[in-house]
Amino acid sequence: MSEAQAAGQSMPLRAAGYLEPGRAVVMVASLFAWLAALGVVFMTVATVYDVCVRYFLNSPTTWATEVSTYVLIATIFFGAAYTHLADGNVRVSVILARLRPEAARDLGIITAWLGLLYVGIAGWQSVLMVISDYQNGARIFSLLLTPSWMPKAPIAIGLCLLAAALVAEIDRLSPHRPRWQRLAPYAIFAAVAALLVAFGTHPPVLPGTRFDLGSIAILLAVTAGAFLAGGPRVGASVLAIAAASIALFVFGKSLGAGFLTAMLFVGIVFFLAIGVRIAFALALVGMLAVYFLTPAPFPITLPDRAWSGVNSFSLTAVPLYVLMGAFLVRSGLSNELFSVMAKLLARLPGGLAHAATAGCAVFAAVSGSSVATAATVGTVACPEMIRRGYSEKLSYGTVAAGGTLGILIPPSVPMIIYATSVGVPVAKLFIAGILPGLLMTLFFMMVILAWALTYPAAAPALPRGTKIDLTRDSAIDSGLVVLLILLIIVSLYAGLATASETGALGAFLAFAICWGRHRLDRSVISAALLETVVVTSFIFLIVVGANIITFGFDYLKISQKLMAAAVDAEVHRWLVFLIIVLVYIVLGAFLDSISMLVLTLPVVFPVIQALGFDPIWFGVVLVIMAEVGLIHPPMGMNLFVLQGIGKGVAMRTIAVGALPFLGAMFLTVVVLCLFPEIALFLTRHLE
Repeated sequence: MSEAQAAGQSMPLRAAGYLEPGRAVVMVASLFAWLAALGVVFMTVATVYDVCVRYFLNSPTTWATEVSTYVLIATIFFGAAYTHLADGNVRVSVILARLRPEAARDLGIITAWLGLLYVGIAGWQSVLMVISDYQNGARIFSLLLTPSWMPKAPIAIGLCLLAAALVAEIDRLSPHRPRWQRLAPYAIFAAVAALLVAFGTHPPVLPGTRFDLGSIAILLAVTAGAFLAGGPRVGASVLAIAAASIALFVFGKSLGAGFLTAMLFVGIVFFLAIGVRIAFALALVGMLAVYFLTPAPFPITLPDRAWSGVNSFSLTAVPLYVLMGAFLVRSGLSNELFSVMAKLLARLPGGLAHAATAGCAVFAAVSGSSVATAATVGTVACPEMIRRGYSEKLSYGTVAAGGTLGILIPPSVPMIIYATSVGVPVAKLFIAGILPGLLMTLFFMMVILAWALTYPAAAPALPRGTKIDLTRDSAIDSGLVVLLILLIIVSLYAGLATASETGALGAFLAFAICWGRHRLDRSVISAALLETVVVTSFIFLIVVGANIITFGFDYLKISQKLMAAAVDAEVHRWLVFLIIVLVYIVLGAFLDSISMLVLTLPVVFPVIQALGFDPIWFGVVLVIMAEVGLIHPPMGMNLFVLQGIGKGVAMRTIAVGALPFLGAMFLTVVVLCLFPEIALFLTRHLE
């Protein structure tokens, strides 16, 4: 997530800073975001309805699953432009954060042009895909026999609107330039769109090559636009990057698979390092691989990978769980958790820190997001701990670490992505995370206890005679949240509903609880829906980018070669596992957990399977390792979030405070390696 999202600020877009065409783009993007929000509402209602008629009338629907999947696709792509304009698409900011403002702005413009190159080509080809399906009368082989152009049309519409949003971003980043330079990208965008329409559904191809004039026109428009709108430095940079990338892929093809494999990974690292949005960086390298390395028909591959990457009903669980958490967070109902925990654990050494950890554990079960957990609990817990005399290191380190429980205790968005990527049941993975999550919570509380006993001044004890009052409203609010969590876990464990169905029921019941407790108004509902759209779009745009680059990985047989090398090397499988863990620790310093999973799983998971590790157990361990990156520099998103909450608190203070908890996380992994049944025990009894 971006830092704005982490702080929970998914608010309506402001048109300030844009010229007239950009303001129009903002308005249209906002309109489509609300259509996406209605899609989330539809998925919730349709899934709940399907569950009810199945259990109470023994008459399941024939349409709910399929239509909800198509609505998910529309939600993802209709919300893409809004998500981008709201700064919801994540990027690696290690270099950007260290540049002077002018240089950072120019680099932001360069990366926007590079992103536009991919989005423009993918959007245009998606339009061709939809038109082709319509003209050929293609249908999806399913119960409804849906004409395939209908669910695919939102991909084309959304990507074209996302391209317009990138043009508007270039405008917004150029307030210092003359008006004509700011208008140039819009004019070029319109001219290229008209040219592509003139080419029709069968754009001409250069004789003897696979290079169609449409793709060439978009490439030339991007480079020319960068010169006109950005000046010589921006234009030369875009031209140099594009030319060097193409040249490397063209001439590298003759140097063998090993060189090409290295080039793919170097390309990803380069684009990520300069600040290209993660979704666009993965897709750019994948597009180059598809275009120059593989024999696949290029105009079909990009939109087809976008379609196949998100066309799964199990993925509807992501927006549904996000919506559930958003209602509980935005309504303020979840804030009562810390208050209740603080009073129940007040007399323990380090009582407030224990309460923050327990609050994170419970809140994680309703939010499914580590960053949201740290932001929400931190807003309440950190100021209270500081007011009570707790040290800054203990206060902020506790919440930073507690936030990592967000993807281990179900429901968990990264677990959904892992399960659907490798083909294991989402419900089993959720259940497998319960005991390890509780174990890691226990280890965190042991760290706090040791800290409080060793350095009493860091966690002052509650004065004797202090009266602890627990209000009736706080107890009811917290009890309802805990009851909702238990209902979800029991439904999954008993096999009463799938992960997507429990997500829909959870979102519906969260809405009902917040309404019944008089915690909802129009602003809360709209903020929760828009937050769900932003989170859903940013996650699945990364999934689409990873699905495109995976095509190149598969063509070069990278996973098969690594698998063969691991087996032929005759080294102990735990040594290979240790190497994989170390790789994830390094990656976690720069990438968020979702990006890490979708980028590495196509390569790593076949190796894990070949070595005989249980995929459910590995999924639990993997999400723990993915979370390590949230609390260690330089990425450390939880650290940035808490630094924003605790104005004036040094990043070093928060990072040092989180170090003992890093040790507890590694200890959890070691215990799971020694006793894998901790993760697998409950799954063996899952019906």
